[in-house]
Amino acid sequence: MKSQLLCIPCTVRAAYDIAVKATENEVLRKRIVYETLRWLSKKEDLSKEPPPKLHTYVQRLTRRITGNPDPFKDLKRRSNEVALRVIRILEHKCQEMGFMDAFRLVVLGTICGNAIDFEVEGHEVSMSRLEDDLRSCLNSNLAVDDTSKFMNLLRNSHRILYLLDNAGEIVFDKFLIQMIRSKYSSRIFAAVKSGPVLNDATLEDAEQVRLDEVAEVITTGNDHIGVNLEESSKEFLQHLREADLIIAKGQGNYESITEIEDSLSKPIVYLLKAKCILIAESLGVQQYGNVVKVVT
Repeated sequence: MKSQLLCIPCTVRAAYDIAVKATENEVLRKRIVYETLRWLSKKEDLSKEPPPKLHTYVQRLTRRITGNPDPFKDLKRRSNEVALRVIRILEHKCQEMGFMDAFRLVVLGTICGNAIDFEVEGHEVSMSRLEDDLRSCLNSNLAVDDTSKFMNLLRNSHRILYLLDNAGEIVFDKFLIQMIRSKYSSRIFAAVKSGPVLNDATLEDAEQVRLDEVAEVITTGNDHIGVNLEESSKEFLQHLREADLIIAKGQGNYESITEIEDSLSKPIVYLLKAKCILIAESLGVQQYGNVVKVVT
């Protein structure tokens, strides 16, 4: 997916928001925003810059200027804690269902968890309302529903690479992985970021939710939003090549992987809530639509 004009104000707003989280020093906050503006002003053709690169730049800029390695550290921890409470509701509901209905609900649950995203233009997350919002989302529908195709792919997939997105929602991803393993004989590798970037899940978050109980946890080898092949580790690239199926969670993975789908030459399942209006338009859904999209 290519960057568009709306990505400019989104990136500038993100620069301010990340700066506020990183430091109380107004001078440093101003420097972050102004340097972001200068960097964007030199981009004559935004279509050459995928959206994940823009916010990754801002996070790295903020780290360099403030010295704060992880402005979202507390938010990630709290997101995991809330999700660990809410997941019990989902677990209870699934006990009363057959596998197919339960699987569809768990997939929806992972997408509901994708609402825990703090840097999307026009999308606000309230930690005080997070639990109620997640409960409500579990009663919503799928705007794109390729769940049956997803299940068919799982039957023939022996090696799955699950690309995780944000902290908090990885609790729901863990439950989905657990359900997949209960039915299908797949080896599942769950990839987190090697270093902090926004509220993306890292090894620390994986440890907090005990993700290693259901999957082999690996890292991408970088702190880049989405998938960046140039910065990825050899180990991660090997997993990318050897996987029979890729499950790509969240907007950042969707934005970046749609650019390299042909080169991957394998089925991809996108799971996300289309919070960004540009992503919603690219998928042909209303903003905030819940999406399970299979590409083969």
